[in-house]
Amino acid sequence: MLRLYACLALVLTLAAPAAAQNAKLLNDTLTNKRQFNLFHPTPRAVMRPMVPDRPGITESPYSVDAGHLQYESDVLRLLTRREGTTYGHDWYGNHFLAKVGLTDRTDFQVALDMYTDTRNYDSADPTATVEARGVGDITLRVKQTLVGDDDSRWALGLIGYVQLPTGGLVGDGGYEPGLTMPAVFQCTQKWSVGGQVAAHLYYDRSVSQHYVQLTPTLTTDYQFTKVFQSFVELVGYWDLRQAAWRSSINVGPQLDISDNVQLDFGTHLPITHSVDREYFLGISFRR
Repeated sequence: MLRLYACLALVLTLAAPAAAQNAKLLNDTLTNKRQFNLFHPTPRAVMRPMVPDRPGITESPYSVDAGHLQYESDVLRLLTRREGTTYGHDWYGNHFLAKVGLTDRTDFQVALDMYTDTRNYDSADPTATVEARGVGDITLRVKQTLVGDDDSRWALGLIGYVQLPTGGLVGDGGYEPGLTMPAVFQCTQKWSVGGQVAAHLYYDRSVSQHYVQLTPTLTTDYQFTKVFQSFVELVGYWDLRQAAWRSSINVGPQLDISDNVQLDFGTHLPITHSVDREYFLGISFRR
């Protein structure tokens, strides 16, 4: 797994200098945008392109423009899993992330798992069946764009968050803080590469203990037409309790319906054991 990540990182590193020869600005909306805030919104004419944090695991380093709202939703997502004699699935409905731009580089976000239907079974022990459904946990987040702006070829961001145990049986059962540092490099107007490092303090309700999981990612996105683009993403999961890597590969197309509306769908495919297989349909829009 480490060799695979190293190879991908080397490819991205070698691609960057060649791509940098294209000096044309990609988001050419140059103006002094520091003057804008929640109560003095950024004019639409100089808003940066919408870059949602979905559909992959890798988040965007760009905050929402000051004074504007953005909504991103898993309209529908199916997770399936099987490990030995145990198996199960989850249905998600409208797991959303709502954002508001506070300044040109900072936004505040609220995530809510609006509806979850989770079912777990054990073919060796029918009494171990667990079924639950309802509204899940709430997460509060703040994103800061550290480096990069509309006229930059690359950007670096920082996201701090805490997940609150509001979801009962369909939630994780405990407070879960975390930090994510995403980055992106725009190789050309159509092709970008990126990734992130993330640390999350998960809560295991079965043993009433927290544990740390690290989640590095590498991703690439290509804009085939004005409407159609697609991404491929490699995700690693390092659970400090087990000291072992798990990984998945995520792929899917995105449809840019307009400058302010985007549809996406795709799948997360496990590379190793103990990773859920996922299928999703989502939407993002802003005003």
